[in-house]
Amino acid sequence: MKLERHVGGLSLARKVNYLRARGWREDTEGWSSERFRPVPIARAIHHQLTDDLSRALCGMGWQVLGYSPRGYVQLRDGERGKPCSLPKALRLQARRERRPVAELTYALFLAALLETEGGAPG
Repeated sequence: MKLERHVGGLSLARKVNYLRARGWREDTEGWSSERFRPVPIARAIHHQLTDDLSRALCGMGWQVLGYSPRGYVQLRDGERGKPCSLPKALRLQARRERRPVAELTYALFLAALLETEGGAPG
């Protein structure tokens, strides 16, 4: 699942601001953070979305079990749930809330974006 398709088109300036506010740095090799070596901006956005969405799911009872070297996250629903990927966790949470996955994903992203840009949601 391409997470980016659920968050709509961000302008380059907004992508840059989003990444910088989250601690990413740009140099001649690409974008890097404390966890990731330099990658193209699209990959950096994907990594940051993964982090923001998984953190938001933690507020709904999910647990982050860990990240792969490529930046993919393993989550678990509560204490006893089976480990799963972020896309599956989003599908399960959306089903639980009886709303489309895209709507849930966008709402979680928007909350993270507003936090990043200094605005408080609501």
